[in-house]
Amino acid sequence: MAAAVVYGPGLLRWAELKANEARLSAEVRDLKEENRMLTQEIDRLRKDPAYAESVAREQLGFTRPGEKIIRLNPDGSAEN
Repeated sequence: MAAAVVYGPGLLRWAELKANEARLSAEVRDLKEENRMLTQEIDRLRKDPAYAESVAREQLGFTRPGEKIIRLNPDGSAEN
């Protein structure tokens, strides 16, 4: 019983720290994977101009001079 009183708070804190360590390790692993994927995306954007153009057009709405973007709404109407 005396051991529980003396070591109890320390053991509880140790368990909390171990759980925190596991959570942080998983977060670091996930961030490393995300970083790897983003690095690959950057590399592809730098090496493949056609891919970079498609990303710019799709995600940023870029157009070439003289082009117009027409978006179709679900109801069939168009926006310029």
